[in-house]
Amino acid sequence: MSRIGELLIKHGIIIQEQLDEALKLQKKKKKRLGEILIELGYLNSEDLLWMLSEQADIPFVEVRPEMLDSQLINKFPEDVLYNYSILPLYETEDKIFIAVADPADSLIVKKLKRFITKEVITSGADPKKIKQSLNKFFLARQAEKAKQKEREAKATIKITAKNAVVEFIDESGKITKKKSRVEIIIGIGKKEGGKK
Repeated sequence: MSRIGELLIKHGIIIQEQLDEALKLQKKKKKRLGEILIELGYLNSEDLLWMLSEQADIPFVEVRPEMLDSQLINKFPEDVLYNYSILPLYETEDKIFIAVADPADSLIVKKLKRFITKEVITSGADPKKIKQSLNKFFLARQAEKAKQKEREAKATIKITAKNAVVEFIDESGKITKKKSRVEIIIGIGKKEGGKK
């Protein structure tokens, strides 16, 4: 019997008959036991993740929006966080704590070591909640970048003439024409509040 199967039975999440059925299907489908149990409807993904965390002796965390640390998340490429379902949580002087969807995946820590030198401490978490948190962070960041570009968007028109004729009109209405170098600069852009 598999270790994960033993733990699921021990904690009353499934019964022996359900495990036996899943083990038979596992041989045919060549999938992980947890995936088979979820397909059969005997297990949900959160219970599976909790069990995998328990099996690997890794804590399980409930991911919440207030856990997002933008400075820490920005230390890692967006695609790595999404591809491996990683959510950096917090860091200390010598450690970084992360939530992962698959606590049994040893490649995750190796991937992160390319970007940091600190020790990585993993916790299991619901993959859906990790993805939601990453979406919230990266979509907010993209929206802020778009707003910043919009605020900075401006154009300058510069008109220069070396021998322009400039007309001066005095109080009596007399016009005097003089040749002069003229430079006109017009700034076009959005002011705060979206007005042009």
